[in-house]
Amino acid sequence: MGIPTAVLPYLNTAQAAHPAYHRSLSHLHDMGVLIGSYEPHPPKTGGGADRFCWHEALELLEPHLAPRP
Repeated sequence: MGIPTAVLPYLNTAQAAHPAYHRSLSHLHDMGVLIGSYEPHPPKTGGGADRFCWHEALELLEPHLAPRP
């Protein structure tokens, strides 16, 4: 539909070790989804929104957004 979409993975190292994780990121990339960076954290040491890089999502999307009149 031409709507820019960005994802910011947030998972632990055990989840990231699963082969489906990398296949899924590759598939999303092939579909044109913008994928942010993320270093998986050790299991049971997650966090919350305070560890989420919201500014990165905006930086990924900004070049793909139409300028406002």
